[in-house]
Amino acid sequence: MVAIFLMVISAGAVVAGITMMSASSKARSWPVVSGKIVERSVGPSTTTGASRPGRYFEPKVTYSYVIGDKSYAGHRITMTTNAYDEAQARRVVDKLPDWVDVHYNPSDPSDSVLEPSALGLSIVLLIGGVIGLLIGAGVLFTSFTKK
Repeated sequence: MVAIFLMVISAGAVVAGITMMSASSKARSWPVVSGKIVERSVGPSTTTGASRPGRYFEPKVTYSYVIGDKSYAGHRITMTTNAYDEAQARRVVDKLPDWVDVHYNPSDPSDSVLEPSALGLSIVLLIGGVIGLLIGAGVLFTSFTKK
């Protein structure tokens, strides 16, 4: 039972890693326009991995950009939301320049990101998922061969 549970969770990690790699790859090919940071702050983390409220924070940003004759406001720095301690979250938001390159989805210009690559997390999920699948399969195989 544990082996099957491990394999299901690991398969989810593999799918998430592949999905994230695909989305990141698409976002890197999106058109780029100049945008201006209009608000910077740090707030409590909204990620599910930040299990202890008040302990993890994320950089919050609002930037404006124009496509054609329409103005948009974006909030995503990266493709994923990262949780940090408060000082690190502040450093992330403070290091952003006033003028930024905004990558926007040509199919939906309101969909934008400042840093489109999520390759590191994608690889971690993919490798971790594959390792979990192998361990789960090994445990499952061993349980069947012992009988």
